Amino acid sequence: MSENGISLIISTFKREIQVNKILKSLKKQTQKKNIIEIIICDSFSPYNESNFPENDNFFKIKYLNIKKNILSAKRNFGIANSSNNNIILLDDDCIPDENFIKTYQEDFNKIDEKAIISGVVDYPEEYILNYNHIKYKNSRHFKIYKDANAIDLAPDRIVAMNMGFKNSIEIKNLGYFDERFVGYGFEDYEFAYRYKEQGFKLKQTKARVIHDEGEPEIKKYIRKYYHLGRDGMKNLLAINKLSAKSTIYYKIETNFFIKLITKIPQFSNLLILIEKLILKTDKNNSISFPILYNFLRLFSYLRGFIDRENKNLDSKNRNWYE
Repeated sequence: MSENGISLIISTFKREIQVNKILKSLKKQTQKKNIIEIIICDSFSPYNESNFPENDNFFKIKYLNIKKNILSAKRNFGIANSSNNNIILLDDDCIPDENFIKTYQEDFNKIDEKAIISGVVDYPEEYILNYNHIKYKNSRHFKIYKDANAIDLAPDRIVAMNMGFKNSIEIKNLGYFDERFVGYGFEDYEFAYRYKEQGFKLKQTKARVIHDEGEPEIKKYIRKYYHLGRDGMKNLLAINKLSAKSTIYYKIETNFFIKLITKIPQFSNLLILIEKLILKTDKNNSISFPILYNFLRLFSYLRGFIDRENKNLDSKNRNWYE
């Protein structure tokens, strides 16, 4: 294992176009003297290693398949098959900016083995200008105004779509991402919470990605919160209850008024109706108040919460890409 080398792990499924965008960006910023290993962790998508550039002097590529189409499992599999000490995690819809590798290299030289660093997530500028819900989403991610090492992050600010750390013995002993997280959400939060409890520092890096998730449909956005309420929090409560209790979502679920109204028959249908009314307002990107998006997220989460015990994760939707 190379102490100074970088293994960059991309978890993917049926996103060949986005992955090739990532590789194109990395090739532009990677000098020949900097050998970087790229590990693409797939789940038997309808393509193979021939769909990606061959290994060259810029970086080495490993194309691996794993039966579990689960983000935690893919990240762990990639880390287990890495050849270098410095690990970068990327999701397949996150395009690195032009200084991405350089920034991570500099930060790996600054941090010790008990630090997790997480970077900036932005959205395409044209989407921010033309879609209000993308503008809102962009505001939800932290931006860096100071030196990365000057700011500590809370566990809920860590995003595994742009994360780095040194693959030390202590990290290996603690374990990586819990593979019991199926469906959407909380696997990176639980990872960060668990590591912080063990004395790790959670730091910012200026390394930046553009979140290229395709056509910016607001329905896809709020559907994530439905699955967060239905599957994500259910997993988190079972896996790490202390971390679950620290979230705003737990406070929502245990609120007396919320518990009361969610037991009302047909309340879920009322939430769907309200969601549709707000979405109709957003059809022409006319929503200008962030509070309306907060309500959308809340209503969608509560619908998932109501359905938590009524719907099971079957074999068809036991993955993040539902």
